[in-house]
Amino acid sequence: MRNILSCLLVSVFGFGAMVAYANNHKGSETEKHEMKADVNNDGKVSYEEFKNLRIKHMDAHFKRRDTNSDGFIDAEEKKAARAHKKAKRHDKKN
Repeated sequence: MRNILSCLLVSVFGFGAMVAYANNHKGSETEKHEMKADVNNDGKVSYEEFKNLRIKHMDAHFKRRDTNSDGFIDAEEKKAARAHKKAKRHDKKN
């Protein structure tokens, strides 16, 4: 009986926490980022606005990885990007 009561209490508190989170959560970071694409501020993101945001993101990502700016990502640049990403993950853990 004690185990059932404990499980019930944990479930109630867990459900309450989920409801509180849902009520205060204003959308995912992705949704917020996508709404930044709404350049004409009409409250909607058109296909062209969405596409332009993605192209800007893709261009910035490519330029970060193409460290010698030759228009290509070679094996050394790929290796350096992996090492950089690994170092960032290590820093977050510490």
